[in-house]
Amino acid sequence: TLTISTAEEFLEFAESCTLDSWSRGKTVRLTADISLANTGFTPIPTFGGTFDGQGHTISGLTLTGSGNVRGLFRYIQNGATVQDLTVMGTIHPNGHQDELGLLAGSNAGRILNCIASGTVMGDNRIGGLVGINETGGELVGCAFSGSVTGKHSTAGVVGENRGTLTRCSNSGSINTQDLEDDPKTDYTNLAQLNSMENVPAYTDVGGVAGYSKGTIQSCSNSGTVGYDQIGYN
Repeated sequence: TLTISTAEEFLEFAESCTLDSWSRGKTVRLTADISLANTGFTPIPTFGGTFDGQGHTISGLTLTGSGNVRGLFRYIQNGATVQDLTVMGTIHPNGHQDELGLLAGSNAGRILNCIASGTVMGDNRIGGLVGINETGGELVGCAFSGSVTGKHSTAGVVGENRGTLTRCSNSGSINTQDLEDDPKTDYTNLAQLNSMENVPAYTDVGGVAGYSKGTIQSCSNSGTVGYDQIGYN
């Protein structure tokens, strides 16, 4: 068992996870709240063990720059568990920006009783907690608050769900304002406004999941989804 109580120890742990087999079979326990602000933290590449937050909070997560599949963890492996953890921060990359979530970019394991709070902005498969929940991936009793903005498959809990979401909730604001810098104000040519060339078109936006071909049960959304607009849907 590895215990982590400082940002330094957390960064050391993150570096060890570069090798996908390093964390398998290991239990990692967080024994204090820690802040990653101004630490130069980069996402944990891959995790295959058990990460027990023990009810603690990791705050100050800030991811800018370019890169897909990002969050506190990039990949949570099949067989891994992350539980009882709160993550607070901001993800707003430039360049590549798909599969983003404050907790993980991609989850194939189990995420239990985790909370994410903050801001996530990107393009495709953008979630408050997880960008994409893979087949076999599970989120149970998780919640998001804050705001999420994305173009395709965007939601508070997971952007795209191929696994299972149970008793998860979103109270965050999802795509409540136009991503474009200058929202259209000239509504004289409605035919052109409604055409598919009118990019970026936003698709698959939801409170709990943006797009799902998995299972969603006992989940709830109390957040605002979308914004008033004229012309295209």
